[in-house]
Amino acid sequence: MSEAINRYVDAFSEFERDRSGDAVHPLRKSALARLAEMGLPTRRDEAWRFTDIASIAGGDFPLAHATTNGVTGEDVTLLGMPGEFVARMVLVDGHVREDLSRIGDLPAGVRVMSLAQALRDESEIVLAHLGKYAKSDKHPFIALNTAFLQDGVFVYLPKNTELAQPIEILHIATGAKTSCPRHLVVAKESSRACLVETYVSLNEHAGFVDAVAEVVVAANANLQHCKLQFENEEALHVHATNVHQGRDSNYANHTITLGGKLTRNGIESVLDDENIVCTLNGLFHTHADAHVDNHTWLEHRKPNCDSHELYKGILDDTSSAVFAGKIHVYEDAQKTDAKQSNCNLLLTDTAKVDAMPQLEIYADDVKCTHGATIGQLDDDALFYLRSRGIPANQARNMLIRAFASDVAHRIPVESIRDRVDELLTDRLPGGRMDS
Repeated sequence: MSEAINRYVDAFSEFERDRSGDAVHPLRKSALARLAEMGLPTRRDEAWRFTDIASIAGGDFPLAHATTNGVTGEDVTLLGMPGEFVARMVLVDGHVREDLSRIGDLPAGVRVMSLAQALRDESEIVLAHLGKYAKSDKHPFIALNTAFLQDGVFVYLPKNTELAQPIEILHIATGAKTSCPRHLVVAKESSRACLVETYVSLNEHAGFVDAVAEVVVAANANLQHCKLQFENEEALHVHATNVHQGRDSNYANHTITLGGKLTRNGIESVLDDENIVCTLNGLFHTHADAHVDNHTWLEHRKPNCDSHELYKGILDDTSSAVFAGKIHVYEDAQKTDAKQSNCNLLLTDTAKVDAMPQLEIYADDVKCTHGATIGQLDDDALFYLRSRGIPANQARNMLIRAFASDVAHRIPVESIRDRVDELLTDRLPGGRMDS
């Protein structure tokens, strides 16, 4: 791990050579110092006990630079999500490609732009929030992302703004590089929008994406956030979403993982006023020796707030997964209603999942539940379908898709729901021909 840290320190010296005077230089420098102090996590760290990052630490993934990398408009059409978007921001290896991005007619005051541009043109807003919610002091990969913070997407929604169509952030990875996209979303009072954050691969080469999204949902705002990971089977992917919610706000996150060799999704939301609703939905499918790690942390700080979590996993071959969800209810957070559920379907005897739902409650007038299940396909249900002439693979896939549909059908955009169902079906034995 120390060799990896040394590589990052050396890369930082070159990276900062032309940036030492910009507004985020102190933030970067502080993050690198904290990263060097913490080091990359090992399995001796409790939060990483079941996830081995040796493939990241030992990989040869130099920092990506802003180039065309051979990505074309046809690639964007093929790899982007179907449907109508009011804006689509395209990043290649962590850098916004203005020539591939498209921004439609936005309501007055709405900003959708590269983070690099926002640091120049909207610096007051950006600097008021950047680095305030995704903290480098506790999370090594947030520190790594912050140390090499350069580009990403900035979304700003003024008060009382509603977007009729979603915004897509499409990140295309091109191979053996480290990319560190940073996104900042600020939804002001009574605004309403849907954000689709999509990660895909241009080819089959391994690469490392270390992404961070900071999200501010102000009073009475409503934000739907879809985070979709459809990268190739060799991809290494670490993503952190840090959310801060105001009074009467509603935030829903839908995290879908259908790709990658190693994926770590971390979501933290602070419910920092009354009458807040936070919903976290997750779905993943793993095969071969892939590994998916989902960590969630909800902080109920004030009274009368609701949170709902439902994560489902489908594991095949020798793949593995982790679910670690924690709900922290502060002493002042009376009348909290928090529900957390994790359900896992093992398709083989060699797949493995570690489930760790947790509650930490300091208030006495609350309704909090949590639970986890791990099981296999129901033999009686399979027999029922087979007895009606349905072939074995098709019967099996029908049950798997039914298991997944409870999460997939909660995605707020119909075209994306359909795309998720197609991708999941393609990954199952027999693929779409037997569906």
